[in-house]
Amino acid sequence: MTSSSTLGFTSVTVQFDLSRNVDGAAADVLAAINAAGGQLPPNMTYPPTIRKVNPADTPILVLAVTSDKVPLTTVDAYAEDILFQKISQISGVGLVGIGGQQKAGNPRSGQPAALASRGLSLETVRTVLGEANVDLPKGTLNSKQQTYTLNTNDQLQTPEAYNNLIIAYQNGSPVRVRDIGQAVDGPENDLLAAG
Repeated sequence: MTSSSTLGFTSVTVQFDLSRNVDGAAADVLAAINAAGGQLPPNMTYPPTIRKVNPADTPILVLAVTSDKVPLTTVDAYAEDILFQKISQISGVGLVGIGGQQKAGNPRSGQPAALASRGLSLETVRTVLGEANVDLPKGTLNSKQQTYTLNTNDQLQTPEAYNNLIIAYQNGSPVRVRDIGQAVDGPENDLLAAG
């Protein structure tokens, strides 16, 4: 058993004896993951997944996707949402992986001095940003024969929406994100791949 970790990602490789049935081994690993689910961090971006692979297999095709016309975040969305899905559906394809992701995000560039001068903490800002982006059902609409769940997408989508978000009130005046920094379009993590 070996593991490797990078920022936001951990891979654990479990190797079995050749005499072990690979499907039975995969079922045992899945059972162990499910049993450990309660001990995993509740804020994980993605749940654990398993893949049955032969580490001796080498990739038969490596694609590099880039563009001079659109941002890398758009290229990443295309690669993950369309290319990945289409290639995975080709008969005989065992595993498709994507490296160097540039998922779209709204990194906030805060100014610690501006926060400190207002008596605010990064935790306060993080909490407000998290609460502003909860996408939950808003209620139900009931009739005699059916019930409909009411959904609206009130998640913040643009830097302007983040910049206008009120994070606190001080002396009766709102303190907005733009007062302590600036929201900008960009990847979730700009350290994973070069732009």
